[in-house]
Amino acid sequence: MIEVLKSAVIPAPASRVWTVIRDFNAMPEWNAAILSSTIEDGPADRIGCRRVLRFDDGSTWVHALTGLSDADMTIAYLIVSTTQPMRIPIRDYRAIIRLIPITDGDLCVVEWRATFETDNEAATRERAGAVFQAGFDGLKRKFAARS
Repeated sequence: MIEVLKSAVIPAPASRVWTVIRDFNAMPEWNAAILSSTIEDGPADRIGCRRVLRFDDGSTWVHALTGLSDADMTIAYLIVSTTQPMRIPIRDYRAIIRLIPITDGDLCVVEWRATFETDNEAATRERAGAVFQAGFDGLKRKFAARS
């Protein structure tokens, strides 16, 4: 199993950032790698709902919401289908996004972890890292503008 783990400090309290991240359909609002999102079997906070994401590289992935905890500020999902054939084939993809409050300065850390299988580890790590970073950059912009 391969793991990609990235984190970033966001210039806002965790409670404010959590309201954005917990919305399983809101990723296009904070991640430039995602062009659109549609919820199936919703609402967007129901375990088992699916989001259909269209990415900047032309691919479409369907994620299923597998966990959502307001108390722990975590959201978990897995990939249930993708555009075929996949540009970079992956299998058994599971991800979790977790927020960690930083009380000094009223900031938070967003941690994004994914595990998966692939035949092309380097390319998959690179793409996952780029998508995660696009999300972090978007969150920083979104909350810097509100400060």
